[in-house]
Amino acid sequence: MSTRFYSDSPPVDGRIRLGPEEARHLHRVCRLGKGDVVEVFDGRGSAWRAEILEATANHAILIASDQTLPSRSPTLSITIASAVPKGDRLDWLVEKATELGACRFIPLVTDRSVVDPSDSKLARLRKAVVESCKQCRRDTLMTLSPVTRLNDLLIKADEPIKLLADLDGQPPASWPRIMSARPVILVIGPEGGFTTTERAQASQYGWTTISLGAHILRIETAAIAGSAALFAREEKASE
Repeated sequence: MSTRFYSDSPPVDGRIRLGPEEARHLHRVCRLGKGDVVEVFDGRGSAWRAEILEATANHAILIASDQTLPSRSPTLSITIASAVPKGDRLDWLVEKATELGACRFIPLVTDRSVVDPSDSKLARLRKAVVESCKQCRRDTLMTLSPVTRLNDLLIKADEPIKLLADLDGQPPASWPRIMSARPVILVIGPEGGFTTTERAQASQYGWTTISLGAHILRIETAAIAGSAALFAREEKASE
């Protein structure tokens, strides 16, 4: 059971106030109370040990330690921009991307997309990001960007390393060097793949097409496999 809780505000005068949902989880689910010590993170990279001062089903007040805990933020900034899979597969994708350390997720609309997530779905996903951060001891929330059309992203993305996953792309040995100081964006297409027009536009705007293997992967598999491969290939800036 998690003993980590989320507060969107840093300590004020040494005290942290949890919102109703987090307070309810602390008090009713975890059955914690005055004197218990937990961990609280603010979603922006800071976390504290904190002792519970008051706890009810509607609010909780904690006393934070004087120093923040050591940072557990990834050193490589990866954005996953992906077509949206059907059903709860998107929830799984967002949960695992958060665990891996992706900094941002952009839901895409492509020429062959079959799912366009609603605003209510994206709101539920934001809760899933918080829960995943609590579970995996991550201190920064993964950003969920608005739904974006692929052609707009191909033109406007400003990351130094721009990658488009495609079955006919370059093998890993030919991928660009993944340096920790250079943000990366990885685009994942729909089940039907990218159209010829989309591939041509990506090439026109300087995107590198990469292969994630010989098999056709589902959207969520490709997104997680691709981002995991990028994290594994990270080279520190000083190297």
